[in-house]
Parts: sequence; C-alpha cells; structure tokens
Amino acid sequence: MVPRARQARPGHNTSTGFVLTDLDFNLIYANSTALGILCYPRKHTEIVDTAPFIQQQIRSMLRAERFSNDVVPAPFFSGLRRYICRPFRLDSDERGAKVALVLDRRRSDGIEAEEVAQRFRLSPREAETIRYLSRGLTTKEIAHEMSVSPNTIKQFMRLIMSKMGVTTRLGILCKIVSDVLEVDTGV
Repeated sequence: MVPRARQARPGHNTSTGFVLTDLDFNLIYANSTALGILCYPRKHTEIVDTAPFIQQQIRSMLRAERFSNDVVPAPFFSGLRRYICRPFRLDSDERGAKVALVLDRRRSDGIEAEEVAQRFRLSPREAETIRYLSRGLTTKEIAHEMSVSPNTIKQFMRLIMSKMGVTTRLGILCKIVSDVLEVDTGV
C-alpha cells in the first residue's frame, strides 16, 4: 500500500514527482504526481501491487537493482512526455539510508543553477556546487570536479545553506525543488 500523498490544489498542475525508497528501491512514499508519471497510462489505483510495480519502474529507468554512487540522473518517457529522474542518497537514520527520487518534466540537463544563484544571491562557484550537488555527487566528487579541496566544498555548502536558510544538503535540494514548484504553480 502506498501512503496517501497530499493533493495539489485545484487548478495547480505540478510536473514534479517525488519518491522516497530504501537503497533497494523499495517504495516508502510517492506523491500523487510521481504515481501518475510512473503508472501511466493506467491509474495507480488500477494496479494490484503498486509498490513492486513502482520499484520495477525505478530499477528499469535507472538501470540499477539498488542505489549506488554510480547511479546517475536518467531521462525517461511517460507517454509522450520526457522526464528526468534524479536520485539523491539521504543520510542514514536508525532504519537505514533512504533514496529520494525527483521526477521532473521541466529540465533534462540538471537544475537551472543560474536561476537559483540569482534568487539566493549565490556566487558562481556556489552555483557550480549546486549543479554538482543536484547530480547526486558527494563532497569529495564535487571537490574533484571543481579542482578544490573537500574542505572548500564544505565551506561552499555552509555558505549556500546560510543564504537559503536551510541546515542540510537535503535542505538545499528541497528548497530548490519547492522553489521550482512555486514558480511552476504560482503557490
């Protein structure tokens, strides 16, 4: 059984789906938009075992049986619409690590870091950090890509968090996704 998702307000069409899974892509939560995207052309209520169906859809689009650092954002189609699935590993808790998957119709080449940078007054290097973070890279991987030390990336992250008013890497991503939803839906 899939936990009930909060419904979008009438008249507001969001194109961003959100799915939460464990490392084996076992479904924990999916919003109604994600269910619509992943189950299309059927409605998720027409599928007998929604959770295993969603798990198989995720594994198929990411071409992986479980999450690893090698899993990268993957473009896919739902009907005639093109989406991108961006996986993000979340910090572990007592029940184990989780994976957040963002299904976004608007952008297939990563987030618009320039828009985010302008809105939150980020420097070009902070915007570059956001771009790599949105691809799911670790601090060390971002440092390697930007040819700086991991401590420099940690400092960029602290500055970004301060400017965005969040306290975690996940908070940065959530702020970006909620910002995109505000722009898309006018909420």
